[in-house]
Formats: sequence, C-alpha cells, structure tokens
Amino acid sequence: MKTAVFALLFLGACGGVTDNPGNDAGNGSDAPAPNCPAAAPGHGASCSHQGLTCEYGSDPNMNCNVVAQCESSTWIATSISNGECPTLPNTSACPATFASVPVGDHCGALVGTTCSYSQGFCGCSVGGGGPYPEDAAAVATWMCDAPESGCPTPRPKLGTSCSNEGLQCDYSTCSLPTGASVTCTNGAWQNSQYGCAL
Repeated sequence: MKTAVFALLFLGACGGVTDNPGNDAGNGSDAPAPNCPAAAPGHGASCSHQGLTCEYGSDPNMNCNVVAQCESSTWIATSISNGECPTLPNTSACPATFASVPVGDHCGALVGTTCSYSQGFCGCSVGGGGPYPEDAAAVATWMCDAPESGCPTPRPKLGTSCSNEGLQCDYSTCSLPTGASVTCTNGAWQNSQYGCAL
C-alpha cells in the first residue's frame, strides 16, 4: 500500500485553492496554505479539498516527512521513513557548507552520498541526465540543487502558498535520490512530473 501511495504522490500534480499571497522567491514558507490543516491530519480523516497535498515535518527530504493527500473526501497520510531518515546530520564525507561543495568535481568512491544544507541538497552522483540511480560506468561528480530562476530555496513544502501560477521548480529530480519537482498549482506548491532524459 505504501509503495502505491508513494508512486501516486510523486507522479501526481494536484492542486489546492488558496488566496494567500505567495512566497516564490527566497526561502519557501513552512506554513501550510489555508486549506491545509495546521497539523498533520490522521490517515482516514475527512477532508474537503479534493487533490490537495500537504507536507508536515522539518526534514528537507520530502520522503522523511508526513505527506497527506485529500482523495475522495479522505486524507491519505503517509510517512516513508527509512534508513536515510532523518537527513541530518551529514556524514563526514560532506563538505562543511553548501557554498564549499565542489560542484562539477569528480567524487569517485563517494557516489550515492547526499548532503543536506539550509539551501538544499548536494550529492555525489553519476550522469545527472537520467533517473536515479544512473549508469554506474559514468563519471561521478558533485552536484547541488539548482532550481530555475524565481524558484524558492530550499524546496517549499507541499501545500504551502505560492503566487506564480504554473511555475515548475526542479530540485535534482534526475540526479539525486532526494530529488523532487514541484509546481505552483491553484496557489499551492504541489508534486509534479519532471521529464528526465534516458
């Protein structure tokens, strides 16, 4: 069941309605949009905004937080905790700061390493043009979240307010296992599909 819900959350781009002013640049707001409950709803609780997805938790990795989606007037709440959660603290292999990550430099045996910073994620990955994990024969290099111009950093939580309708922001979807793609849909950040070159 969790696997099915996980796939739904990452493939669906669902909208919520909000009239709050957005936060499309700088840091993303951690406050839920008006139609998201202030606290994570219980699985199976009733809801009224079909398709709205809301995220709760302090981890920068979406997979380590509680994600609730309103489907058929019922909240489907999931938490996909695993050995990679919580994200912090970083391992000793991670550079001390986001700014000191040697983006583009080869990182050899560190492939698969991910590092969390207030600005976003960085990691040692191969390729970067296709879905993670990539071809192990490719050269591993350091890379960091580098969303499109106008996108907030770090990644905004699902369900938080936005005002730049239709803006899609990619946070290393195709290069890091922590990657995510979100779109401003009906005034709230929601999961979205992002095409990766194969």
